[in-house]
Amino acid sequence: MEYCENGDLGKCLKKQMNRPLEEKKLWKFFIEMCLGMRYLHQNKILHRDIKTTNMFLGKDDKIKVGDLGVAKLLNQTQNMAHTIVGTPYYLSPELCEEKPYNHKSDIWSLGCVLYELCTFRHPFEAKNQGSLIMKIVRGQYPAISTKYSEELRDMVGLLLTKDYKKRPAIVDILAKPAMKARMQ
Repeated sequence: MEYCENGDLGKCLKKQMNRPLEEKKLWKFFIEMCLGMRYLHQNKILHRDIKTTNMFLGKDDKIKVGDLGVAKLLNQTQNMAHTIVGTPYYLSPELCEEKPYNHKSDIWSLGCVLYELCTFRHPFEAKNQGSLIMKIVRGQYPAISTKYSEELRDMVGLLLTKDYKKRPAIVDILAKPAMKARMQ
């Protein structure tokens, strides 16, 4: 992997000291994360550990999706994975319920990252792992501030759709008008 001199998104958020990121910068980060994930998913790779500290910042704060240490390559006959891996705050409901999962679990984790960029918090927090899993399975999280656009808030809601069958694929996310308008 190439050197990313500006660290990772987790460190970037700490440097902000709870000063909100500009929405324009949030969209830039999000689009670049989506483009990286599109590459992985088109090549049948599940990242399985999408989180702020695995989103690295290179020159001009360009995002590089990294740390594929627990990634899984799906073959032609295998559409779902079964092994539980990942960081608890970013686990999807299907993983928490020990159900088979696919690339849409990465989409959930990406939603957690986008939420964190907007709020400096995880969408689901608890004092212990059992309580955390219950909150994730319920799929209810505190609303994002209305200082951010409705498009951005709707995007977070879309990514954090509890039912993975209704959660969009990365290509569907990139095709959204809000994304296309900002990718120009």
